[in-house]
Formats: sequence, C-alpha cells, structure tokens
Amino acid sequence: MKRKILKVITLTIIMCFSTSTGTTVWIDSVDVIPWQPLETDIITFDIAGRASSTTSQVEYDQFTQNGTSLQLDLYVNMGDLPMISDWTYSKNISPLSAGTYTLEVQGFDYQLGTLQSTYPAVEFTVVPEPTTIALLGLSLLIVRPLSRRKE
Repeated sequence: MKRKILKVITLTIIMCFSTSTGTTVWIDSVDVIPWQPLETDIITFDIAGRASSTTSQVEYDQFTQNGTSLQLDLYVNMGDLPMISDWTYSKNISPLSAGTYTLEVQGFDYQLGTLQSTYPAVEFTVVPEPTTIALLGLSLLIVRPLSRRKE
C-alpha cells in the first residue's frame, strides 16, 4: 500500500514539473467581425484556443499594423494542472482605410515568452462607405461635362 501511495505522489510531482516547463498554446479559430467592414466600422477579432494546462487565459496582447499587415500577439497564462483548457479573447481595433488586410495571430506562453502557435493568416477587405462611393460617382458626372466645355 505504501508503495502505491509513493508511486502516485511521484507521478504527480513528475507530471506537475513536466507541464510547467512543457506547456503548449493552440489557436483554434480567428474570426473578423464584421467580415467585410466599412471604413467607419470598429473591427473585432474573436479568437478561440486551448492550452495544455488548466485555467488558461490571455493576460495581454500586442497589436501592430504595418501598412495592410496586421499582427496580434497573445500572451496566454496557464495554470498548474496538466489538463487541456479552453480560452477565448476579443480585440477591438479602430476603423481601417479601405483595402485588403492580412491578419496574423500568434500565441505565446505568458511565463516564458516563447512562441507556441501561429494561426494561418486571415485575409479580409475593408470596403469604402456607400456614401463615399456615391459622392465619387457624382463628382465624376460633374467633372466630365466641365472637361468637354474647355475643349
């Protein structure tokens, strides 16, 4: 009986030690809401993932924009027990100019700062506001007759 108890304690210690140094973060999905935002829309990135330990959560993020390339780095804090747990995170960003953007999301271990997971790049298009398109069309109609008169 004492040997069984000793084995259980030893295995528990080994599992706790191995999970604290060998944790993993996975990113399962990245959604852009709305999918085709207008230039005036606030854009939300909804991210879902898992971690190889209990009570995982995103502690903080780093968002960077370089032209049409967007990067979102998530730092996931994980618990001590060796069980898979789910986490979710939402990030709101200010409106973007019209164009096609590429979003890359990466998951990092919060304690170690090491890259654990990269989600395949998500591409989305920000479309001009309908009023802007209408005004552009109207200005073309006005400019065209003016250019004919000068000739």
